[in-house]
Amino acid sequence: MSSLPARAIAPLRPLPAPADPVALERLQADRRRSALGWLAGGVAAAHLAGLALPWASASGAWVLPGAIALALIVLVGLGMLLAGCAQLVLLVRAQPRRLGSALGVGALVALGLLLAPAAGLLAIVFGLAHLLAPVAAAALGIVLLSFDPSMRAGMPRPRLGTALGATAALLAIAVGVLDALVLLPMTLMPGMPLSELYAGLAAANEDGGVWVPLAWAGLWVVGIALLALGLLRNRRDRREAAGMLLAAAFFALLAVPMTQFSIGMGVADTFMTGGGLSAAFPALMLAAALAVVLGTGLLIGAARR
Repeated sequence: MSSLPARAIAPLRPLPAPADPVALERLQADRRRSALGWLAGGVAAAHLAGLALPWASASGAWVLPGAIALALIVLVGLGMLLAGCAQLVLLVRAQPRRLGSALGVGALVALGLLLAPAAGLLAIVFGLAHLLAPVAAAALGIVLLSFDPSMRAGMPRPRLGTALGATAALLAIAVGVLDALVLLPMTLMPGMPLSELYAGLAAANEDGGVWVPLAWAGLWVVGIALLALGLLRNRRDRREAAGMLLAAAFFALLAVPMTQFSIGMGVADTFMTGGGLSAAFPALMLAAALAVVLGTGLLIGAARR
């Protein structure tokens, strides 16, 4: 039995082009999916690094952990970009006529990477769009629930993949709420007890932002629950189920800056201090990057079956 690293690297090896046109097209379709998936994941990781960069050098004991988290995000992103580029090269090598489309994909990837330093600004500009992600997860779950399960009666239910993916997604949401309601106030007002801080927010009528991360969490819990039930009912592949739920975890963590904005501004206005994000924010972005790489690998593996 080959080792896990060997199995992971196997799809990146240059294989001779099959003489059978059908087999060649199947191989090329797999390479195309893999290239697009890994390149998209690499761009997503670059934007996560762009979000984490301003906060990786926070004061106090979080300096080194923040820098390490940022470095790991960059390494994860580079790995995905290299894997995507390798698949793109193999795609063009087998069929040179695909060079034009490959160059177009490369241009889009380059544009996405150039925009990564402005990830914080883009998060603000498209802030409300983050609300569409849990709604989309819920809608997809409802669609899957509406399918006739007898059409896939011979397929096993993806209980393990769904359980692991849903657990990871719900854990990401719980950590996001903890970060917003505990770690962020502790970062902005070090040494002040949380009870005193929230009493001050209430006295100044600045405690409305507390409900934003809770509403965000509620939307995502509903979306993840419906998506998980839909994946089980429709008997999707276990890797696909885990990959889709990890994608939900990524999109949930991507919205953390917007969910914390109002409570951060409330603390800043009440106590006349600077705003910002928690010192643990780079670690959250690292978790999102890991969700991207694992989810992408699982979805590509499910499509390859």
